[in-house]
Amino acid sequence: MTSAAPPAAPRASFAERVRHRAFANGAHVYVLENSMNPTLSISGSLRAGRAYAPADRRLIASVTAGELLKGTEKRTKLELAEALESRAASLSFSSDASDPVGVDISGSALSRDADLLLEILMEALVSPVFPGDELDKEKKRMVGAIRQSQDQTSVRAAEEAMRRVYPPEHPLHRLTGEERIARVEGLQRADLASYYRERWGAGSLALVIVGDVEADRILDSLEKGLEGWRRGPAAAIPEPAVPPPSPCRETVAMPDKASADVVLAMPSDLKRTDDDFLACSIANSALGQSSLTSRLGVRVRDTEGLTYGIHSSLAATYVAGPFVVSLTVKPESRDAALASTLDEVRNFLATGLTEKEMAEEKSSRIGRFKVDLGSNGGMAAALDAAIYYGFGISYLDEFPARVAAVTKEQADAAFARRVRPESFTIVSAGSFAPATQGAAGTAPATQGAAGTAVNRTDNIPPA
Repeated sequence: MTSAAPPAAPRASFAERVRHRAFANGAHVYVLENSMNPTLSISGSLRAGRAYAPADRRLIASVTAGELLKGTEKRTKLELAEALESRAASLSFSSDASDPVGVDISGSALSRDADLLLEILMEALVSPVFPGDELDKEKKRMVGAIRQSQDQTSVRAAEEAMRRVYPPEHPLHRLTGEERIARVEGLQRADLASYYRERWGAGSLALVIVGDVEADRILDSLEKGLEGWRRGPAAAIPEPAVPPPSPCRETVAMPDKASADVVLAMPSDLKRTDDDFLACSIANSALGQSSLTSRLGVRVRDTEGLTYGIHSSLAATYVAGPFVVSLTVKPESRDAALASTLDEVRNFLATGLTEKEMAEEKSSRIGRFKVDLGSNGGMAAALDAAIYYGFGISYLDEFPARVAAVTKEQADAAFARRVRPESFTIVSAGSFAPATQGAAGTAPATQGAAGTAVNRTDNIPPA
């Protein structure tokens, strides 16, 4: 009779497996060796997002990030693209309103092409040239994309809501389409070069590399390649004030739309670094994260058939963002869907999560986290997020236990502190009959910047 195999040795923790090196210029690099497949993934961040740009030209941050790979002192855009694509490698820099503080860095390649990927990464960080002709092409593309987006009811409703909720000086404030087009058309190469010199530097750079690589070799290569890059300015994290709610209802009238979109929004003080973030996000998941299984989805979509899709979200990064419920409806169903949505939010606040919902949400959150850690890209992204928000590498080891420890009482209380239906700004966008517009509680239409009518009723609390 054969004896049972001995139990497998417990796997070392992330805190034990990740190699970290701080460079003299302030950059931090983390490497996790994983030989399970012959690839590597890069995830990183740098504090040069829109929160650091002038309030009237926030888009400089995103355009600067997007133009880094349009040419360096060594290679043209085409040469950079050919070098990456010929090896099935990828590299990107991006920044948008979803995180006003950070610039995201992402890349992947086969392990055998690690040197090439890191070489291009360092080139783009240290020596971009921002070619004027490439910027001109990007401006034309952006103008076309903005104009196209202004014909989407979901975009128009969300933008109008963010204009009402956040004042112009706040990094989450949204300009009108025509205002953004004017900003884009006014961009010059010198604007990008100046913002790069003022805000980019190694001092806030954090890079995570996960894959079939040798940690010492990767760390040595990056330290040598980045040693001449300036530290850059001290990137203190901005803390814009959370504005008071501005409850009202508005309609953006857009002709000839078969469906309409409704956004309910209010400012929240929740940040990703808050102790009760997990509790609050678990409650939101039960209310409206999924159109299929959440409270809102089951009632408004499945049971009552009043919406094509509905979900709720809490935007929380270093900057506290809004609580939002968004739904897509037939124009004639708008008022019934809105009333049902508000009623369900109130019910949720009154009763809180059920024990079944709490158990299912925690199990789902832990399960998704573990699944994400099954790939190099997933591990790199999770490590990057933990480092970016100051949680430390051990957060990945602790996360399942942290979620499991959240109680129903904590989730209910955290959510109730931040969501008040009477404070919602409610914006609808679409084609509504005059009677339907009146039923929504809006005032006579005024002409919007993009040529569509905007109905405004200030300071009328939702019913």
